[in-house]
Amino acid sequence: MTPDPIHRAAAAFDSLPGLGPRASLRYAYWLITQPKETILRFAKSIEGLAQNITTCQLCHEWAEKSPCATCRDPGRDPGLLCIVATSQDLRAVEDTGVFKGRYHVLNGTLDPIEGRTPETLTITHLLTRLKDPTSVIREVILALDADVPGDTTALYLHKHIEGLPIKISRLARGLPTGAALEYADAMTLADAIENRT
Repeated sequence: MTPDPIHRAAAAFDSLPGLGPRASLRYAYWLITQPKETILRFAKSIEGLAQNITTCQLCHEWAEKSPCATCRDPGRDPGLLCIVATSQDLRAVEDTGVFKGRYHVLNGTLDPIEGRTPETLTITHLLTRLKDPTSVIREVILALDADVPGDTTALYLHKHIEGLPIKISRLARGLPTGAALEYADAMTLADAIENRT
């Protein structure tokens, strides 16, 4: 019989995406073999997520306080706005060290089958932000995944932004560096031709 604390820990792990019951139980058993200080440090770090993380009221990035450090940074160009689906996507763009503008996190992409509609994302706040008469935003970059939900979201946003005096751009798509043409699928190759430089 599995002790109740181990069972509860396994059930908590099981609620994480990509983990099944067997892996969850394996993690719970591994954790119990660690020194108590390690287990308590792990628990405290999870507790810190619940108590010390909030959403930036300007860009919707996960942060310790609002506005977040990115929105408060005076060295950033307020005229450039990069629209991403998630905070993880924001981190990926930031890790390049190339983009020096500001962000807007949608908290997902449009997918009605999954229940993700414009009302469930931060699209209304984005459009309000762009239409604000005091806004200095001159370009939005749609940095969304090159899949059906990402493309659907990009089309939806383009339709609602195109009447504003704002340039709309998307990340280039096509062949990755080092790829061989013979192994590229037709859609990737078509994107590479259309986005050629």
